[in-house]
Amino acid sequence: MTALKFEDQELPDLDEYASLAEKFIPGRQAIFAIVEASLLELVPKGPANILVAGAGGGEEILRLGSNNPDWSFVGFDTHPPMVELARRRLVETPVGARARVEAVTIEELEDRDFDAATCVLTAHFVPDDGAKLAFFKAMHLRLKPGAPLAIVDGVGVAGDPETELLRRIWMRHAVLKGVAEETAARNADNFKKVAVVSAEREEELLKGAGFERLTPIFRGLAIKGWLAFA
Repeated sequence: MTALKFEDQELPDLDEYASLAEKFIPGRQAIFAIVEASLLELVPKGPANILVAGAGGGEEILRLGSNNPDWSFVGFDTHPPMVELARRRLVETPVGARARVEAVTIEELEDRDFDAATCVLTAHFVPDDGAKLAFFKAMHLRLKPGAPLAIVDGVGVAGDPETELLRRIWMRHAVLKGVAEETAARNADNFKKVAVVSAEREEELLKGAGFERLTPIFRGLAIKGWLAFA
């Protein structure tokens, strides 16, 4: 079965995407706060250039940039409407002057020597047919030696009883947050279709791409986060 791409989902109006994502994704605010705290701990004080994978929508750059005026951002996303949304949102804020979002793949991005990178709920759209490993290698290539990657991803094995249980709880969590049950069910069903891999496989791929010192920083149902160092 072909892995589901982000743009293949039944998406809400893009201007409503960020608010709806808060209801769908368990611990979304905590994810961003933990990623920011991790970078504050690890990135040297002063100017820093941060790579943001899956930057469409602009939410991550806005959250990381608002309280950190020394940080600048280069984001990429392969879905042009989400890139356009990010640009619209960023241009209205002071962060916009320190941010650039491109509608390209990571391989097409020419920038190098980033002080840190983030990849939040993005890599699980990349199939594990060699493409996911290549994606992680391309991220590694663009970081300074020793620089941190904060990665948060859906994890699991399709059909596994534990994964299926977490998927059903995911749906109920969204309903409790005010999402219509039919909409929540469709969103939870997407988890069967995206290219999630087990947490162990994700760690294997990150290490195979050259990352070291994998450190868990988040777990919420079927979502797990790590720090990994180039």
